[in-house]
Amino acid sequence: MPFANSGDVKISYEIRNAKSSKVPVFFISGLAGTRQGCAKQAGFFETKRPVVLHDHRGTGESDKPPGVYSVPNMAKDVIAIMDAAGIARAHMVGMSTGGAIIQNLCLDYAERVQSAVLSCTWPRTDHFFRRQFESRKEVILNLGPEFAARQASTMLYDPEYFTLNHDQIVALENTAIQNSAPAQILAERIDAIVAHDLWQRLSQIRQPVLVLCAKNDVVTPPYFSKQLAELIPNAQLSLFEKGGHFFFISEAEEFNARVDEFLQEWDGVS
Repeated sequence: MPFANSGDVKISYEIRNAKSSKVPVFFISGLAGTRQGCAKQAGFFETKRPVVLHDHRGTGESDKPPGVYSVPNMAKDVIAIMDAAGIARAHMVGMSTGGAIIQNLCLDYAERVQSAVLSCTWPRTDHFFRRQFESRKEVILNLGPEFAARQASTMLYDPEYFTLNHDQIVALENTAIQNSAPAQILAERIDAIVAHDLWQRLSQIRQPVLVLCAKNDVVTPPYFSKQLAELIPNAQLSLFEKGGHFFFISEAEEFNARVDEFLQEWDGVS
């Protein structure tokens, strides 16, 4: 896999269907940060246009130094990939932390963003969000990444989907645990997302934006998505009936269809 240099941090990325002339799409995963989090999207969209995936700083095959974690830095990593790969503009689709990264991209690198899909994400930290993720950090630091990963799954997946796909989810957990960053790096990444707050700037976004969330998401509840849709001019909001925080996995067919329609609508925007 190629690497992009983002400051002093090497970011691992890949481009599928790179020869396509269509506008590329970046799929930017959530807090776990690895490209595997968007597997069900990559498999669908790589037949239609170039798909760019990467491991966030502090995850996967990317560098994991201490003291370099912020959502703006994660946005710079995306730009570093674009510069390394010669991509002028791209559609951006982000899940949770990926959606926070894309908010920064829309504001600070507006000319590089063709359109944006903000999925199961939030505009700023509130008491609920802070309590949830500070608690998760304490679990990581005191009980370890393995326990934290297995506990988090019960909140991330739709309960019925969790039960029906338990063996598959356990296999994914095991892979994530084997490839986990040190606990302190995981904790620093949580500090980074807790600090995210673009509430006062979101009205400046001018790109086409689609906001997606499941009604039963208990990690980033749908009121966050409603706030985003109200704050961002002309943003579209679409709520799924079920799926939990990982609705883009459990409801992948419907999710991909909605995103595909949106991207096609805005391919020609200059």
